[in-house]
Amino acid sequence: MALCTDTPKQIQMGRSMHKLQATILSDPKLEVIDKLGLRNLGINVRPPDRPALPIPTTLLMNAEGKIVWMDQTDAYPQRSNPAIIRAALEENLA
Repeated sequence: MALCTDTPKQIQMGRSMHKLQATILSDPKLEVIDKLGLRNLGINVRPPDRPALPIPTTLLMNAEGKIVWMDQTDAYPQRSNPAIIRAALEENLA
């Protein structure tokens, strides 16, 4: 699941263009992002057409809903490395 600042229309266009299958939730006003404390407060970490972006964050939660692993970056176009995510899955959910 992903949470982003795109509008539902932008999400739908991106889903088609990039053949995305994950659930993507729209939070253009950063309301949920702010409640989670994930607003990226850096001045130069967003495209010029966006007032703010979330911190790119990957969370791994166990069956009880406890966060057992987290990866973050300050650079909005950068995401967690799939190999690192796989290692975290193997370590925490095996």
